[in-house]
Amino acid sequence: TRLGLNPSIFVKQMSSMITYANDINPVNYVKYAVKNLPQFISVFKEIWNNSTYVEERWNTDLRRALESYNADTIQKFVPATVNNFWVGLMMGFVKMGDMGAIMLGGMPNYSYYKAEFKKKNPNATEQQAIDYAIEKFEDNTKNTQQSMDLQDRDYYQSTDAITRSLNMFLTTPKQYLRKEFSGWRNMKRGIKNRDMKQFFSGMGTFGMYHVMMPISFQYIVL
Repeated sequence: TRLGLNPSIFVKQMSSMITYANDINPVNYVKYAVKNLPQFISVFKEIWNNSTYVEERWNTDLRRALESYNADTIQKFVPATVNNFWVGLMMGFVKMGDMGAIMLGGMPNYSYYKAEFKKKNPNATEQQAIDYAIEKFEDNTKNTQQSMDLQDRDYYQSTDAITRSLNMFLTTPKQYLRKEFSGWRNMKRGIKNRDMKQFFSGMGTFGMYHVMMPISFQYIVL
């Protein structure tokens, strides 16, 4: 705060980088983060121009985030004279922080997936590599980042108004819990199949979301 930074945006940026790194291995993440520096603008534009999910997330009315209200209540809560333009303008820094976390955090993943696809498919076109990398990038994003989409909510976030209000800001913790279960399942499968690579991969995912992320949040808050 002394530097004039918004703590919530800083937390969002840091957490997004850590969670994205878990999907491709921290070593690969750092490697492609450094590789992206000279071509930062071109990679940013490539994702922006080809990702429908990023475009929709940027253009979505932030009033949809008021999950505890139904459509009629939102109309009463936000005056009808306040149109989408002014709401978007007032909430611009929030949207910029969200998009910055996704783009800055996810760009190394995108570049990694694109490079891997080209390596395995030397005869593929540039657009095929982009489409593959975008699909993987969006999958990483939807699995780890805060989302207001209906398909990303669980039962308790889509039921009656009181229950929704109690679960209003729990999308990310719930996503982290699902990732913990995923890591735990991979550990069990690794033991069952005697596949140590799968076991340690699952252990890394479990440790990231059960230990590292809570510690990181607490450290930044303190």
